Amino acid sequence: MSKIYDALRRAEKDRGRPRPKERETPPRPARVSEGTRVLTGMDERFRRSLLNLKNAIDSEMKAKDSRVVLFTSAVRGEGKTTIVASLARILALGDSQKTLLVDCAIRDPQLHRLFGTGNTKGIVEHLSGRASLADVVRSVDEGVLDLVPAGSCEDADAVQPLFASDAFRLFLKEAASRYDYVLVDSSAVLESPETALIGSRVDGIVLVVHAAKTRREVIKRAMLMVQKLDGAFIGTVLNKKKYYIPERIYRRV
Repeated sequence: MSKIYDALRRAEKDRGRPRPKERETPPRPARVSEGTRVLTGMDERFRRSLLNLKNAIDSEMKAKDSRVVLFTSAVRGEGKTTIVASLARILALGDSQKTLLVDCAIRDPQLHRLFGTGNTKGIVEHLSGRASLADVVRSVDEGVLDLVPAGSCEDADAVQPLFASDAFRLFLKEAASRYDYVLVDSSAVLESPETALIGSRVDGIVLVVHAAKTRREVIKRAMLMVQKLDGAFIGTVLNKKKYYIPERIYRRV
């Protein structure tokens, strides 16, 4: 329970009254600029945070043959898609680890927009038998980073059972055999029943929480739900955490 307690304490502390010289890092960009940040550059502190996240994943997964990791959030709008896409870039381009991004956020898919790929065929079409794996994999970074978009999904509730199917289990098994890392983006765990189905098939789960915004009781419900799933709970990422000391001082801390 220490992970829950520590995360809740930090989130609770960040929800205090605004203070002078408040600054926030990483910056809170508009949705239009999210892709620019992922694709063209990251500030150094954000990059270090992602490297720490990679180390946490490696430490948790060291006894496993594969690294299939689900990224989810308590509610929508907490920044999980930016986190998972940015981590994928770090792994693929920084560490030369062959990485696959899978967009299972079928209620509001965003990865195809971040990377500028099509979304006519994706995980939905593959799991329903309408497209082969080769048909849905998009290469976005010279053979080291691939993406499987969500695909067309007019009725998410009708598609939900696909994630409990043998087809999804076999897809993850095949992906794990081809890639060093398989990072799965999903819808918010408290809003989307299929996220629990996905979580029961992966090796590890990361919960992204918007610091200073998401309510304590919501965080607690989400963390307890995630910990009940079969996938190992790796930990919680406090996204958009605020800092209240000047940059010149923070750099010396």
